[in-house]
Order: sequence, then C-alpha cells, then structure tokens
Amino acid sequence: MTKHFRTVWIVGASAGIGAALVAKFAKSDTDAGTTIIASARSADALSDLAASSKNIHAVPLDVTKPDAVRDAIALIEDRFGLPDLVVLAAGIYSPMPVDDFSAKTIRDHFDVNYFGMVNCLEILIPKMRKRGSGEIAVVASVAGYRGLPKAGAYGPTKAALINLCETLRGELGETGVCLRVINPGFVKTRLTDKNDFDMPYLQTPEQAAGFVYRGLTRGNGFEIAFPPPFVRQLKLARILPYGLYFKLIRKVMGKSDG
Repeated sequence: MTKHFRTVWIVGASAGIGAALVAKFAKSDTDAGTTIIASARSADALSDLAASSKNIHAVPLDVTKPDAVRDAIALIEDRFGLPDLVVLAAGIYSPMPVDDFSAKTIRDHFDVNYFGMVNCLEILIPKMRKRGSGEIAVVASVAGYRGLPKAGAYGPTKAALINLCETLRGELGETGVCLRVINPGFVKTRLTDKNDFDMPYLQTPEQAAGFVYRGLTRGNGFEIAFPPPFVRQLKLARILPYGLYFKLIRKVMGKSDG
C-alpha cells in the first residue's frame, strides 16, 4: 500500500538528495495535491526549485541557528499546518585524512550534520507527539556504520545520528510519531566530487531519491539504506572483529600489515 502525505517538508533541499527528493515528490504526487516545502540556506537554489512546480514552496533556513529553526517551523505551521512528513537532509562533507586532522573541521561538521538536525527534532517531536501523528526521516549515511578512512569529520556525525535515531525510535513507541533513518551510500554531488578515491556503487541524486521515495511511501521500517549490495557489504564489515576489520581497511588503502 502506497502512503500519501498531505504536507512534506524537506530540509537541505538546495542540492543533492534533498533537491532530487523535492523534485520526485513534486512529480509523483501531483495528483495527490501534496504540498512540498523546501528549506536550505541557499535562497537562490530554493527559488529555482519553487519555480519548477506550483506545489513547491521555499522557506530559507540555516539549521545551525535554533531561533531560525523555531521561526521557520512557526511560519510553516501558520501557512501550511504541521507537516505530515519531515525529511532532515541538511549536511556538509569534507574528506579529512589524518594528516589534516582538525578540531575545527570536526566541530563544523557536527554543527550542521548533528546539531542542525537536533535543532529541528527538538521542536518537531513535541509538536507531532501532541498531534499524535507524523513522520520524521533523518538522513545519516552508511559511513556511520563503522570508522572509514578519511571520514574522521563526517563519519562520526553520521554514527551519532544513527545512534540518536535508534534511541528516539524506541522511546517514541506508540506515540503515533514514526522516526526513521536514511543511510545512503555514495551519491555523486559537489561534495563527493572532492573525493580522490574510488566510490563503489556511486549513484546519481535522482537514483538515491528514488530509493528514499519508495522507502518513505511504501513502509514504516526504521532504516532506508541503499544501494543494497553496498549496504550488505558494509553491514558485514560492521560485525567483523577489529583485527580483521583493520586488515581489510589497510588492504583497501593499499597499506601493508606492518
């Protein structure tokens, strides 16, 4: 059975999966009359999205500013009502090999990728609980499954999000609020274009948005993870003993055991 949402709010909609997911909802849910609210820091990118469909409405937002998040949600409630579905996809990424280890880089990633999502959840969860319904999907990453080379700033933020979502899913229980996590593999964006290593099973944002859309509209399972072959490999790596795991990482990085 396919679910239809009356109002969808997508945060982090200026590019990548977020922008592609806005377009996917606009195209697939036209007949259902779904209202799609797109938020991001880039007002220009949002304007282009809003111009592409009468069902898309732009609400600029910097998730690192709690007051701005509060104001945006108040505006959305006033104009459209509390959304039925919220997808929190805002995030930044920079590769950080150990030679470039930087506390500032790590803090910058946590400010957006983790605390930016927390700023939204802090307001959304009580409102949805009071209403007794609602769905929130948080975009983390398969990079949060286990420590990966050059992901010292990005990976920990996604591991923290996965852990947080697991905690909230269990506690929300029968409140009517469905908390889900989205764990994509490599997606070709201006962010992953920074990588200087092979990215297996690399997908376009449109392919990724297709996985997310199907997961959101066809079920209520906790995790939406893709692409399936890559997810299976990384979940297997997650349960390997440390000794085997680090040998595998050294092999992948082209290093010897010694």
